[in-house]
Amino acid sequence: MEHVQKLLQQKTELESELRQLDNELHAHGVDRTTQLMDANGFPRSDIDIVAIRTIRQSLVCKQNDLRGLMAHIETQLIALHQTTHTADVTPKRRAFARVSIVTPHSPASEAGLMAGDKIIQYGTVTASHSDCFQALSAETINNINTPLD
Repeated sequence: MEHVQKLLQQKTELESELRQLDNELHAHGVDRTTQLMDANGFPRSDIDIVAIRTIRQSLVCKQNDLRGLMAHIETQLIALHQTTHTADVTPKRRAFARVSIVTPHSPASEAGLMAGDKIIQYGTVTASHSDCFQALSAETINNINTPLD
């Protein structure tokens, strides 16, 4: 987050420098697009062409710097958002079955299951399986006498 704030501060500084350069151009009586040649194709004698071209060159460089900085800020903000979003969101696990009956002294009873409990995972079976009940059956058969996580 601090890195993005520093980049935003650099952006503010660059924008300030661009405004200052624009003001310098206006002090010379021109802007970014004012013609520097007269109608005959000769340099105008009423303006300081060297100073104006130097300012315009600085403006172009600063604009390119700003464009690059904005692209970098964008990638950093996206990365920051993805990191924050991933850290804040815990995966929702939805139940795919509900326990209706628990037989006393059964493995389910010994494991602490009670009627009404919701099952969100049974071994490797979760709600994302296309056929949960077939997967439950296969998981049970494959793990006879083996504890499930």
